[in-house]
Amino acid sequence: MVFRARLTRAARGTLCTLLAVGVAWAIYKELTFAGIDPTLRTIAVIPTAGFELAFLLGLWRLWVVCLVVDEGGAIVRNFRGDIRVRRREIRDVVTVTGLTGCHVAVQLKVGDRLHLDGLAYASRGRTDRAAAEISRALGLVSSPDEP
Repeated sequence: MVFRARLTRAARGTLCTLLAVGVAWAIYKELTFAGIDPTLRTIAVIPTAGFELAFLLGLWRLWVVCLVVDEGGAIVRNFRGDIRVRRREIRDVVTVTGLTGCHVAVQLKVGDRLHLDGLAYASRGRTDRAAAEISRALGLVSSPDEP
C-alpha cells in the first residue's frame, strides 16, 4: 500500500517558491523605498526577513516522497534513497503539528521518530486519518472489519 499526500512535491515546491520570491521582493522594496529613517527600515525588515527564513526552511519538508507499506514493514522513499523499517521496529504512527502544517511520523521502539514530511496535510483531521490508515496497514491497530 502506498501513502502520499494529495499535493505533489512539485506543487508544494512551486507554492513555497512563489511565497519565498514574494517575500524576497517585499524585502527588496523595503530596503529601496526612499525617505525612510534607517532605524525604522531595520525594524521593518527584521520581521519580513524572519518570514523569508521560515519559508525557506519549510522547503526541506518536500523531500520525502511517499511511504510504501508491504508485508515486511515500511519503506520511506525520499531523494536520498529508500529507508527500510521493519514492522517489529515500529511502536506507533503519530501526527506531528508544526508551523507549516501537520505531518505523519513513525515512532520507533528505540525512541527515535522518523518524520514523513511528504505526508503533510493542511488540517489535523486529515493527518489523523492518514496516521490511522498507516497504522492499520502496518497492523498496529485492528481494522474496523476485524472482530
